[in-house]
Amino acid sequence: MKYKSVSEFKKTITTADIFISNKINKIHPIVEKLTKNLSEIEQIKFIRIRPDMILASSDVTEGRFKIPITKPDHPTAVGLSLIIDFAYNNVQFYEINSAVKGYGRKMVDAVFKSLPDNWNGVVVMDWSDGFWDKMQKSYRNLEIM
Repeated sequence: MKYKSVSEFKKTITTADIFISNKINKIHPIVEKLTKNLSEIEQIKFIRIRPDMILASSDVTEGRFKIPITKPDHPTAVGLSLIIDFAYNNVQFYEINSAVKGYGRKMVDAVFKSLPDNWNGVVVMDWSDGFWDKMQKSYRNLEIM
């Protein structure tokens, strides 16, 4: 796996504004793939990368720090936040919101398209009224706790 420098990585993403934590010097290849695939979703305009988390959304909070909005039931935002656990090879779907029908599946598709075969997607708390059950039928490596 080849890690990219932050400046080299930022040049590859042209369709979304990328904010990267100052604690990150090199971009992990899985983070690179996740970010690239999420940025290709036309609604996603803002992505924030933290050492163990990715937030991607169509909207950001107001104020000095622009945080992508991923809060469930937000009236306008399309977005998700992912916790990345490199030690256990999984990505946890922490929050997801799709104010526009169909984008929930697009975001989940982008995540699973990014993951190596030995990685899993995990949903710890399911408040979706059936969304994750539908996704589990499509992705054998999705675990709902």
